[in-house]
Amino acid sequence: MSKSWQKFKIIFIHKHKMSKLDESQEANVDQEVYSLQEIIESEKEQTEIASAVLGASDAQNCSYTQGYVYRQALYCCLTCLNSNKENKLHGICLACSYECHQNHELVELYTKRNFRCDCGNSNFSDFKCKLEPEKENENSMNKYNHNFSGLYCSCNRPYPDPDLSANDTLNNEEMIQCTICEDWFHLKHLNNFNNFRISENDYEDMVCQQCMSLTPFLWYYQEQLALKDKNETALVDVESETDHCTGCKLERLKKTYFCVGNKWCESQSSCFLSDSWRDSLCKCESCLKMYTELKIDFITNKEDSIKFYEEKGKKMDEMKKQEVDEQKLLNNELSKMNRVSQLEFLHNLNDFKTDLKDFLANFARNGQVVKRENIEEFFEGLNNQRKKRRVQLF
Repeated sequence: MSKSWQKFKIIFIHKHKMSKLDESQEANVDQEVYSLQEIIESEKEQTEIASAVLGASDAQNCSYTQGYVYRQALYCCLTCLNSNKENKLHGICLACSYECHQNHELVELYTKRNFRCDCGNSNFSDFKCKLEPEKENENSMNKYNHNFSGLYCSCNRPYPDPDLSANDTLNNEEMIQCTICEDWFHLKHLNNFNNFRISENDYEDMVCQQCMSLTPFLWYYQEQLALKDKNETALVDVESETDHCTGCKLERLKKTYFCVGNKWCESQSSCFLSDSWRDSLCKCESCLKMYTELKIDFITNKEDSIKFYEEKGKKMDEMKKQEVDEQKLLNNELSKMNRVSQLEFLHNLNDFKTDLKDFLANFARNGQVVKRENIEEFFEGLNNQRKKRRVQLF
């Protein structure tokens, strides 16, 4: 699987997309032959990407009530956008893409930070959200770019581009997301990308040339750049030499890498950053103020990364699968019991859930610590209830 928190593959994992394949376009493309193993591996890869992107999002409930969600799977409905005379941009959550915009033409936006679902608000013409119809007219903190109208990169083109052949490089290469502006870029449109290691395990985030011009201080974090050629003798272990120093780390780095840093600042280049680069950023009062003024204070937050979001999605997807497996196991065991045993088991299970919740809530309210003797007393009480119920059943 490619490093999907950096590389954007539009693979139409969304169920609406699956129903909208262009048959005429498929007929014009030379058929390729795939082995069964290649098909299985491709299916597995797409399933893993779907779990990573969608796993942390709720497929049944509109996310609007959660406010501005730090990260979630988002979509834009071109059907609704084109029917709106004002062409107001919008973003909708996963649940609304299923329930409110079924059979509409959707654009996958992957994920954006700090976004609240727009479905049915004033950005739509005479359209109400089926899941959360009572919404404010607009979400003033939402930020939109040309991705919300199905356009990407500095070339401002759709992906795939219908004006290009299916075999064109730009329609086949993976796009890469800038961690600052969250736009997606063709590799060939990223200045000086050849100077960096860009294989899947070599970098964590990319910053496009436009955003690097706004955040040139990143060039002085030379040891965090995923450069192909590093002059190791020229690099200084700044951390070890300044362990006992106080003050701004960035100012020290500017002195250490004055020449090379200034050269990169003038390069108008994009930048690829290595793993854990956020941990290395200076967090002195002056730098934190600078991040806030530049409106990029999120860069010091580990949980801001797409990597963190996708790992969270995978874990939640695994938890959902485990819950399904546990329910199947429960149903299987119940099928082996007679009617009386089933009733007794279900009563005990429901009592256990209710009593345990109340038991822990009581300690939480009183600010008390749960001790061993409290647990033993809790289970002794459950056993007494079970004995009484068994007598009543018989």
